[in-house]
Amino acid sequence: MKMKQIVACAALFAATGISAPAFAGATGNVGVFSEYLFRGVEQSGGAAVQGGLDYASDSGFYVGTWLSNTNFANGTDGVSYETDVYAGYSTKLGDVGFDIGALYYHYTDSDSLNTIEGYVGLSAGMFSAKAFYTPDYFGTDESAYYVTGTATFPLSASVNLAVNAGYNAGDGVKAFLGDEYLDYGATIVKTLDAGFVFSLGVINTDIDGDDPKAVLGLKKTFEL
Repeated sequence: MKMKQIVACAALFAATGISAPAFAGATGNVGVFSEYLFRGVEQSGGAAVQGGLDYASDSGFYVGTWLSNTNFANGTDGVSYETDVYAGYSTKLGDVGFDIGALYYHYTDSDSLNTIEGYVGLSAGMFSAKAFYTPDYFGTDESAYYVTGTATFPLSASVNLAVNAGYNAGDGVKAFLGDEYLDYGATIVKTLDAGFVFSLGVINTDIDGDDPKAVLGLKKTFEL
């Protein structure tokens, strides 16, 4: 079985994975992607439709939820959907942004995989970094952590290049996936009209036998 990463838009991930909403108020998002990845590893076995709702207050507190279809590679668990719920607080001190929160992964048809992670993040200019920790990594009863960093380079007024790397480690990762591993990639993100964002990424890991994966995505964000 393999776990997941939201890589379809590296500038937006993810989360992730999950990142704090950029503006106060309520927003929604919906997108379609050629593959759903989590920390460099396939989750959907093909196209994925994803969507979410977010609310951020002027004080910096935020909550949100996110949903995607899934189809783990070995197919034995019949996991058809993942629903994430998250909450946190973000603020800035000068030019440095801070983010702290918690993220809960819920899997339809396989409750044993349900997991909660805490996270902290920093950002400054075009650089950002985030660290995640869980005491029970997807039903293994073992702890794990994930650290990731992203650098975003503006190529034009509407095009960015996001380069990222992450490390997934701990006894829980070893129990679930066989070993710790590194993931890395680069994604071109193009902002279109009417709230649409197009992305094209190339993602890989240092897992034995893994090959680079190209990911296409189109996402729309809208105010509620």
